[in-house]
Amino acid sequence: MFDSYTSPITIHYRPRNRNTYITITHNAEVCVRTPIKDERRVRTLLREREGWIQSKLTAIASRSILEHTLGESIRFRGECVAVTQLPHLIKTLEKAKNSIDIEKYYHHFYKNEALLTLPSRVSHYARKMNLHPKEIRFKKMRRRWGSCSSQGVVTLNTMMMQLSYAHIDYIIVHELAHLRHMNHSSEFHALVRTILENERLLRRELKEIRIG
Repeated sequence: MFDSYTSPITIHYRPRNRNTYITITHNAEVCVRTPIKDERRVRTLLREREGWIQSKLTAIASRSILEHTLGESIRFRGECVAVTQLPHLIKTLEKAKNSIDIEKYYHHFYKNEALLTLPSRVSHYARKMNLHPKEIRFKKMRRRWGSCSSQGVVTLNTMMMQLSYAHIDYIIVHELAHLRHMNHSSEFHALVRTILENERLLRRELKEIRIG
């Protein structure tokens, strides 16, 4: 966890700057460009942005964990897993002739896992929220983890199986909440928060995770 008072940071003194700027590098280094010479004052400023900094560092860590090698490992349930640990997948990969085939079998694997895993989790949260979709659909989507139509149809991206259960549950609760609020109003987020107290953190983290 990042601690604004004790964690390592890099300070670049910029006397001509009017403001202090915080950046997080791709290798998780916290850099500060500031006209302030006093490190204690700088760290006090960082305290105000500690939540944002932590979310960025968590996202970077997640990306490094989820890096995988096609045909050798796969993003699954929030981790990078060797395909040899997944007997059903490794068996189908034996039929692959090229990288396109491998990606196709990966997607089949995600779909099968989604159909096995997600319906029960949707039912659990639907009962808890007393919000029941008219229909649940599962399909691969390029840009969204899920959607909810005005007709009450919830669609979940089968690629969700790349994510941790915490993020999977957030997506499910998020889409179910749209059955009551077809927007992203404060009331909508408050409803999600009644089910998942850390919804703000989960939402920030999910924005940093690419699909695919």
